[in-house]
Amino acid sequence: MSLGHWVEDTVRFSEATLSVLLERGLPVIAEYDLYKVVHDLSIAGSHRGERFRGRPSGPDRNKYRRVISELLSKRYLRPDPDFSGMDDERTPFSESKQPYTRVFRISDLPDGSAEDIACIVDPFCYLSHLSAMQRYSLTNRIPETLSLSSPLHWTNVRDAKLRQDYPDLDTLAYVAPLARLQFPAIIRRRPIVLHKTVRAPVIRQIKGSVVRIASVGETFVQMLDRPELCGGMPHVYDVWGEHARTYVEEIIKAVDRAPESIIKVRAGYILNEVLEIIDSRVENWVQYAQRGGSRKLDPRAPYVPIYSEKWKISLNVERPARPL
Repeated sequence: MSLGHWVEDTVRFSEATLSVLLERGLPVIAEYDLYKVVHDLSIAGSHRGERFRGRPSGPDRNKYRRVISELLSKRYLRPDPDFSGMDDERTPFSESKQPYTRVFRISDLPDGSAEDIACIVDPFCYLSHLSAMQRYSLTNRIPETLSLSSPLHWTNVRDAKLRQDYPDLDTLAYVAPLARLQFPAIIRRRPIVLHKTVRAPVIRQIKGSVVRIASVGETFVQMLDRPELCGGMPHVYDVWGEHARTYVEEIIKAVDRAPESIIKVRAGYILNEVLEIIDSRVENWVQYAQRGGSRKLDPRAPYVPIYSEKWKISLNVERPARPL
């Protein structure tokens, strides 16, 4: 291919890549997803009926570099301001060692919220704890910090995604890395807290949004697992009293899935003895009750010698004056 054709092909392919990015409508894109766009266009061999030069095939690293460098040089893409300078190693676009980012802002699209950006950059993170409670209208508190969760064993879900995206992964010469990117302390002027968890909850997509959130049942489980991240156990107690009857089916299913016996005991006590909900599935959790000083309704408050005989748990949370 002549130099003129090489330049022309790079420009046409870059324009096609930009077209796909604008059609997606997302304000940012991570390196892995950007490469996937270039890869899919290369495999298709055409875009909107216009064929590219050469045989359709997956792009090598050099072709990927050329296309992205073209988009960067024309300012269609630029390093995202919140993620720039997060790494210090060789970039995909330069042989020099320098600070760079693996997250790109798409110039012609409106920006997104902190929730949007986080869920685009980390394909496995989701709203959790007090932020999820607020989204479900379970609390009247407005958290300043955005609470997110992501799998502790991130590489396991990463490998599964790689296999799903590239069934022929073993035969490919190059694929941009699907890396766990470090979150800055602040995204889009919003403080961020990312919790890494071994839990594997049910996650759902918020309708009309890129944002993912723990299911409502799982959100109630999180309240009992980490009440300090949900406004404290007295607040959690109030939230369960006000809303648990509405979501009892989702709660019971989520508690059943939880591997921790103490969550079943805490949930069983509140549903059964406080809210007086009679259900055989809740009664089944009694088998997990056992006497011990560590068995407390509030895991962070001191043990008190007032306990539920049935659930064998210290009732170290002051019950609210108003009836539940």
